[in-house]
Amino acid sequence: MNIENRDKLEKWLDQNYWFEDGFISEINESKNGIEIVVGYQTVGTYVAGEKQELKEFSLKPIGIKNWTYKKEQFSPTKESCINGIDLAEKGIGLKFDTESVFELTCESIEISEPKITQTYTKPWISKREIYITTTKKEIPTAKYWIEKLGEYNIKIGFRYFASELIQSEKVPYPDYSGYFIQILNKINETQKGLFFKFVGIEKGELRIGIENGDENEKLFKTIQLIVSDWKNTTINSGNVKFTGKEFKEFLENGKYPERIEKIKNEW
Repeated sequence: MNIENRDKLEKWLDQNYWFEDGFISEINESKNGIEIVVGYQTVGTYVAGEKQELKEFSLKPIGIKNWTYKKEQFSPTKESCINGIDLAEKGIGLKFDTESVFELTCESIEISEPKITQTYTKPWISKREIYITTTKKEIPTAKYWIEKLGEYNIKIGFRYFASELIQSEKVPYPDYSGYFIQILNKINETQKGLFFKFVGIEKGELRIGIENGDENEKLFKTIQLIVSDWKNTTINSGNVKFTGKEFKEFLENGKYPERIEKIKNEW
């Protein structure tokens, strides 16, 4: 299909939901021109291991007038969602709304028939955040975290953003969300640490969100090891949901839960 007018391009975008939460899987530039492969998920979820169906189109612009894409600002991949694709302000063209917006305007666009792919949602693990849910009825105190990390020979204290050390007895309890854990000798030279995004009991379950505010890998991994030993615990990292036992095994040898490893092997 060759689109040569703005109304037809708008209709095509509308038929494909403006690629909201879609993806750009390829951008190929050569002496023969440009090819952009775009798509979206039609079946499935974004939870790791779930089967999914993808619909993709190849776009080949003809008579390019403006192309603002820069490789260093955006890397195409099926695994990362974009906000969507919109019409350019004028003429025949597209505005790709990613973390870095770029535009294409041209005389016409050749669009392929849709390619349907059966696949599964690939697992990814966050290096910055975990979300913990457990049947524990009591919220861990500041003293608990200090002592548990001390068992790993890591001496830490509490602070809020850019503050000095706050003694454990002065840390608010039970809700110390908004506070950071930081290694003692780094408190004076940093502003953050491991951030408690939320801490509380909800519907009879303890829920904690932790963010690695200054990318301290050792401290973040250690606190993950601690919570993975809690009983009746679920840990969400990236798009994977683990039991505590499964998460500890992943931290130690990189193995995903069996249900995810099984579907990976099927594909």
